Amino acid sequence: MAEKISVYVDEKLHRALKAEAAQRGKSLSQFMIDAAVNALHAPDRKKLAAAMDTIREAQEEYFSTEELLEMRKDGRRY
Repeated sequence: MAEKISVYVDEKLHRALKAEAAQRGKSLSQFMIDAAVNALHAPDRKKLAAAMDTIREAQEEYFSTEELLEMRKDGRRY
């Protein structure tokens, strides 16, 4: 059975991911699944993790765990 994963990101990152997916002719969901699979099979996962940290640090908006839980409870998407 398939499982659902929900991730909250700011609007700027969402637009960038969606645009990249569209350029590759994929849905955002398929693009993210492909990215996750590629990350799992990357030869140097520590290097990839460091790159993801760099991307995360560049984000202008941050949400606390409590804020994310409240958004999830309210059904809001960011």
